[in-house]
Amino acid sequence: MASVELVRFNALRNAMYHTGRRMTFERWNRIFNFAVVVLGTAASGGLITYLGFNPIWPAAAVAVVGAAQLVFDFGRSARDHQALQKEYYNLLADVEAEVAPTEVQIASWNSRMIRINGDEPPTLRALDAKAFNDALDSLEFDRGDRLKVPFLHWLFGGVFAFNGYTYPKASELPGYSPKGQMAAPDSQA
Repeated sequence: MASVELVRFNALRNAMYHTGRRMTFERWNRIFNFAVVVLGTAASGGLITYLGFNPIWPAAAVAVVGAAQLVFDFGRSARDHQALQKEYYNLLADVEAEVAPTEVQIASWNSRMIRINGDEPPTLRALDAKAFNDALDSLEFDRGDRLKVPFLHWLFGGVFAFNGYTYPKASELPGYSPKGQMAAPDSQA
């Protein structure tokens, strides 16, 4: 049986995940739109020729960037994540509006969250682990439950799914102290 704290946490984590994905796709959409416009203008062609470069390169760049924009459709992806973000925040608002939730309400919220999950694209696990940590911090839960995201996962989390990798909790790492500080390693002489 899901608790209200678990529903609240998962709704917030998923909302934060989709906020981050939406922002990333919006950024890429703006960058690619800008590149298509700049590379496609006659002025850039004239500037390239003036600088002594072969004008075939700007034409090729326009074709590549324009094709990438059409194929990856960053704007649509941003809108998809925006809709999911809104669904999770609406669910979270419903949870917060109830002072003394019943088991039936909690089950209903959990069911609603599962339905929303069904509309999600595949999850990028490193980004989900970061959203997990952000939600944990926002709700002021035990910092020992934070997930350790390796640097390469942090760096490439927006591109690779890292399926099959288990992110350990901070409390499971050697040298963890309950205050959230890593204890100094024992010195052995």
